[in-house]
Amino acid sequence: LVDGSVISLRRLNPSDAGKVVHLYESMTDEERYFRFFAMHPAGLDGWARSIAEPKNGQYSLGAFSAGKLLGVANYVACPDPGDAEVAVVVAHAEHLRGVGTALLHRLGKIAKANGFHRLVADVLWENHLMLQVLADAGWPCTRQLDGSVLNIEVDLDTETGLAAER
Repeated sequence: LVDGSVISLRRLNPSDAGKVVHLYESMTDEERYFRFFAMHPAGLDGWARSIAEPKNGQYSLGAFSAGKLLGVANYVACPDPGDAEVAVVVAHAEHLRGVGTALLHRLGKIAKANGFHRLVADVLWENHLMLQVLADAGWPCTRQLDGSVLNIEVDLDTETGLAAER
C-alpha cells in the first residue's frame, strides 16, 4: 500500500514497453528536463522501449496500480565495479504519494542482491522531489555540487531508516 492505494512493484518486461513510452510522453517539459536534462530528448521512444527489455547489468522496476504504470526506477551498471547509475520517474499525478521512494527502496535492495554497493545519480540541484526520494529511501548519501548538478552516491552497504526496516 502506498498512500492507501494497492501498488505492485515488478520487473518490467517487453510487454510493458508501450506503458513506459506513455509514461515518458505524459511528463511535463519540466519533468523531462529534470530526468533527461533536456525538455525534448531525442530518441525518447526507443530509449523507453529499451529499458523494458531485460539485459545484463540493467534492471528496470515498475510501480503498477490497476494495470496502470505509475512510475519506473532503473539502474545500469557503471564502468566502476560495484556502482550502478540509478534513475526514477513517477507520473505527475502520483508525485508526493511515496511511489518513487518505494521504487528506489526496492531497486536498491535488488541492486545490492545483484552485487552492487553504490547507486550513483546526477540530479539537478532544483529537482527537490528526486532529492527527497533519495533521502527518504533510507541509505546514506553523499552529494557533491558540480555547477547546477549534484553528483549523488548512495551507500547500499549501510542500511538505516527505511532501508533497515524492510
